[in-house]
Amino acid sequence: MTRAAILAVTALLAVCGAASAQTFRVVVVPGLDLSDLRALESRGAVGLLVPANGPVTGRRQALAALERGAVENSYLGGMPPGVAGIEVEEAAQVPGSGPVIVLGLPDGEHLANDRRYPIAILGSRFRGLLRSDSTRIPGLVSIADIAPTALGQDGALTSESREDAAAEAMSLDARIDGHRDARLPSSLVAAAVALALAFFFRRGGVYAFAAALLVNLALGIAAVDDPWVATLALGLGTALGALGLAAVARSTTALGVLLAAVLAAYLGAMAADPTTVALSPWGPGQAGRFYGVTNLLETMLLVPALAGAAYLWLRFGPIGLGLVAALALVTVAGNRFGADGGGAIVLGVAYAVLAVELAGGGRRRLFVALAAAAAVVLVLTGLDAATGGSSHVSRALGGGPGEIVDDLGRRLEISWDIATSSWYAALIVATALATLVVLTFRLMRSNASREDRALPLSVAAGLLASFLVNDAPHDVAVAGLVAYLAVSMDTLAPDAPLRSPGHVLQRARARPRYGGLWWRGDGHTDS
Repeated sequence: MTRAAILAVTALLAVCGAASAQTFRVVVVPGLDLSDLRALESRGAVGLLVPANGPVTGRRQALAALERGAVENSYLGGMPPGVAGIEVEEAAQVPGSGPVIVLGLPDGEHLANDRRYPIAILGSRFRGLLRSDSTRIPGLVSIADIAPTALGQDGALTSESREDAAAEAMSLDARIDGHRDARLPSSLVAAAVALALAFFFRRGGVYAFAAALLVNLALGIAAVDDPWVATLALGLGTALGALGLAAVARSTTALGVLLAAVLAAYLGAMAADPTTVALSPWGPGQAGRFYGVTNLLETMLLVPALAGAAYLWLRFGPIGLGLVAALALVTVAGNRFGADGGGAIVLGVAYAVLAVELAGGGRRRLFVALAAAAAVVLVLTGLDAATGGSSHVSRALGGGPGEIVDDLGRRLEISWDIATSSWYAALIVATALATLVVLTFRLMRSNASREDRALPLSVAAGLLASFLVNDAPHDVAVAGLVAYLAVSMDTLAPDAPLRSPGHVLQRARARPRYGGLWWRGDGHTDS
C-alpha cells in the first residue's frame, strides 16, 4: 500500500507539474468551424490545423497527437508513442479570456484526413496569422505544434500581422483543396502529352518534362487553385511549351543548360517562398508532408537532373555532370529547399550509374562510384545541417545510423501498405514495375553503346532506389515509367533537328521502337 501511495502521489505531482508548466490552456471546442475564425481574429492569431499524418484520422488519434506533441502515420497505426505532455480540456464554447489555444478536432473515427480544422491562440501578443516552422506555410499548423507552444518550448508557433487573417486562412483552405484535386488529372494529362511528344519528336519527352515542371511551378507562383484550370494549363503548357523550348534549345549543350535552369528555378522558388512549390499542383498534399519535394516531383525532376548532367558531360566532361549533380542534390535534398532525404539517395545511386556508364567503367568502378556518391550526399547534408538548415532529414541524420535504419524501415512498411491497399493499386504498381524491368533488361542485353544507354539506365537505377527508400509506390511506378520512356526515346547522339511527325510515322510503321532502340523484327536491335 505504501508503494502504491508513493506511485499515485508521484503520478499526481507529474500531472500537476505538466499542467502548471503550460503557458497556454489548450481547449477543444466541439463543432468549432472555420467560419468562427472571423470572430476570433480580433482576439489573437488564427489558422488552419492539420490533425494527423497520413490518409486517415480520427478523434482518438488526433487527441493522442495533441497531448504528445507528435504524429504517427496512419499506415503505422496513427498513435504516436510516449506519454501526454500537456493537459487538454473540452468546452462547449470559446473561453472568454486567455492565454488559451482553442481548436476544433475530428468528430468521429476513421475519417479521411482531407480537412483542416480551426485553431486560434488568444492572448500573449499573438495577432494575425499563425506561423509554423514545421509547415513553412503561413496560416497552416500541424497538430504536433500545439504542445511545444503550450509549454513554451522550441518549435512553438509564432504569428505575423495580417489585416484579414481569417479570410486568408479560408482562402488557403480552398487553395489546398484545389491543388489536391488537380494532382491526379493534371499528372495523367501531362504524362500523356510527354509520351506523345517523345514518340513524335527527337528528345520530345525531355522537352515535355522541362515544360511541365516549369508550368507546375508557374501555377504555384500564380496561386491557381481551380483544378480544371490547372489541368488544362498543364496539358496545353506541356505541349506548347515543349515545342517552344525545342525551338530555342536545339543543341545538346543548350538543352543541358535549359534542364539545369529548370532545377535552378525550383531551387530559387523554394528559397524565396516555399509555398510556391508546396501549393503547386504537384506539391505535397498537406496531410503530413507540408513543404519541399514530394515523391512525384522528385521522380519527375529525375529527367532534368540526369538528362541535364548527361548532355553537359558531352560538352564539359565530368565537370558538367558534377555541377548539375550538385545543383540537383541541393534542390531536392537541401533542408531549406526540397528536404527529401530519400531523393538524395535516389540521386546518388542514379548519378553513380550515369557516371560509370559514360566513363565506360565496370563493376569495380560502379562500387567506387556508389561509395563516392554516398559520401558526397552525407557531406552535403551534414554541411547543410551544420549551417542551420533543419528538417526531418537533418533530425533523422542527427539520430545516428539507428534512426536512419528505422526511418527507412517505416517507409518500406508504408510503401507496402499503400501498394497492397487494393487489388487495382497492386495491379498498377506491379504492371508499371514489370514493364520498367523488362525494358531495362532489354536495353542491357542490346548492342547499344554505353553512351547511348547511360541515361535510361541511370533513370532505371534511380527508380529502383526510389522504390526502396520512398513511400509513394504509385507515383514512383507510373511517373517513373513515363520518365524512363521519355529519356529512352533518345540517345546521346550528335545534334540533329527535330524529326517531323510524318517522318516519324513513316519510320515507325516500318519498325516500332522500344527502350531507346529500333526493333528490327528479327530478334536483333540497332541504335
